[in-house]
Amino acid sequence: MKSARSPQWGRAVAACALLAVLALLSGVTGGLARLGLPVPVMPAPVHGALMLCAFFGTLIALERAVALQRLAGLVAPLLAGVGGVLAQVPVLLPLAQVCWAAAAAGLVALYIYAGVTRTWSLHLLVEAGGASCWLIGVLLWMRHGDLAALTRGGVGFLVLTIAGERRELTQMVRLPPLARRLFVAAVALIALGVSGVLPFSLWTGCALLAVWLLRWDIAPRAWRAAGWPGHTAQCLTVGYLWLLVGALLGLYGELTVDAAAVAATGLHAVLLGFVFAMVFGHAPIILPALLRLRPAYTGVARMPLWLLAASLALRIVAVGLGRHDALMVAGAGHALAILLFAAVMLRAVSAGLHRKEMPA
Repeated sequence: MKSARSPQWGRAVAACALLAVLALLSGVTGGLARLGLPVPVMPAPVHGALMLCAFFGTLIALERAVALQRLAGLVAPLLAGVGGVLAQVPVLLPLAQVCWAAAAAGLVALYIYAGVTRTWSLHLLVEAGGASCWLIGVLLWMRHGDLAALTRGGVGFLVLTIAGERRELTQMVRLPPLARRLFVAAVALIALGVSGVLPFSLWTGCALLAVWLLRWDIAPRAWRAAGWPGHTAQCLTVGYLWLLVGALLGLYGELTVDAAAVAATGLHAVLLGFVFAMVFGHAPIILPALLRLRPAYTGVARMPLWLLAASLALRIVAVGLGRHDALMVAGAGHALAILLFAAVMLRAVSAGLHRKEMPA
């Protein structure tokens, strides 16, 4: 198995990153089109699947492959990204599903490889469980045409991946026995929810995990830190709050008749508010590891977080009041927050490169 020192490594990583960006742009335009907003290009027909499988699937698989420093590991993120390209054409969607299933299976294999060649740990098992949720969701979607199964699997995939990463950072912290038990309970409930075995367990597990993160994760304690550490702490803490809000809205939607719109809002609170807050917070850490780019800190980096939070709050109000015009404004706010963060990070990376080139 070739290592990351191979000359093909940089090109393959760049290709994966480009495919993820294309999937993000297509997914965002698809979401805007669903709300009735005009978009400059023809949106792809599977907005949610693109975001879950092509964008986040590519990013997470790429991060794992880079951590293992093996060229063959890049097959999984490449397949996830190629699936996003194929999904742009409706008749090629079955091929995209095959690519996504293979990518998910490849990601599971990467976690198994890490466990066998290094060491198994709780956080690695949780992340492997998240990848398995993705695989199960895609397979159920392929076999039964059940897009809701893909959504459940995608939520389990993203939430458990993040939970495992945060648990890894707290493994050196002395946690009380109750904290350790509650974390395992939250993970188990989420896994049961993805499988469909226990009703309401997915949102119950997400709510329990949110409370756990707010109480025992290290991010809320660094809220007032300066620079990128403070940026990351604020993004993660706000994200944990959105995970809790989304879980409660999801539970309400499942327990109440004719509350599908509320349940969908809870889903967006998790996948936008929680997951993208994690992206915003971890980007300054991930960029140096993936692309060897070190961004210079800028205070405006926190603006997209608050714009995203405001637009999500507006979305909840709009759904509650039945105001589609306000819902369209909220959707535009989501897209603007994501694009603004991309612009901020590009500027920060440019400034970092400029500083690196300046003579000492």
